[in-house]
Amino acid sequence: MSRAGRGGLAVVALAASLAGCMANGPGGTDDCVATQPIRSSLVRRLGFARQDPDGISEGFDLDGRVSDRGDATACGRADFVTPEGVPGIDNQIARLVPLVEAQAGGVSLDDILKTAINNGQMLLAIELEDLDDERNDSCVTVQLRPLMGTPSLGTDGLIEIGQTFDAREGGVVSRIEGARLADGVLQAGPAELSLPVTILDASFILHVHDALIRIVIDEEGNFTGAFGGGIDIAEMITVSQSLNVPSALMGAVMLLLNNNADLDRDPGTNLCGQISATLLFESVPAFVYD
Repeated sequence: MSRAGRGGLAVVALAASLAGCMANGPGGTDDCVATQPIRSSLVRRLGFARQDPDGISEGFDLDGRVSDRGDATACGRADFVTPEGVPGIDNQIARLVPLVEAQAGGVSLDDILKTAINNGQMLLAIELEDLDDERNDSCVTVQLRPLMGTPSLGTDGLIEIGQTFDAREGGVVSRIEGARLADGVLQAGPAELSLPVTILDASFILHVHDALIRIVIDEEGNFTGAFGGGIDIAEMITVSQSLNVPSALMGAVMLLLNNNADLDRDPGTNLCGQISATLLFESVPAFVYD
């Protein structure tokens, strides 16, 4: 990859952080008692939720309000609407990603993520505990943890189902108790994410704030869903500066981040300190060896 393409890692880091380890979630109830084995699923596809067409995007309402361009609380950033017509969706990364890809010479940030997953650099298990019913359960524990191993790929270029991986030694393991599963759709969060990221030779930890997760479970036990949350702009710029990005591209990335910030507004400066982001994922059943 060219040095310009490496600049896209600044935004890919957002993707990795959204697929990271959740901590400090809401507490569970006394009904959270495991009656089935832990259900482990390996994330094999991860990509940015983009706008298509303009103003339409998957995602979450992270700030509990519907904002337009005149909303000072969101620093004038208009929310998106889902394809189903749900308003108030916070996902400003959808506007930033194609601009960063263009600045980086057309490199696909989703392809960078795919490569990191397929070569074993960024393996993440989503695990469900305390699961009594695979369709409806009022109290499920969601655990996310990094794995290690060399995945086997199918003819479609994706990790095959049913493989065994080792839990990453010293990896951050995080849990959210009290998640709810209704009609096969699990909702968890808000929670803080903390992720050790390794892509190419870049290694760092990112944090995502007030993150939400949605998981849809199909009849074969596959998961599809989304992670969403707020990324701290100052931290993202610091990470970008550590990636040895060419100065011209670094300046463009910093400008794009600041111009699209929409969360955590400072009343004193009227500036937002975070940018909203959503990642879509697909995962398949796997076995995890402790």
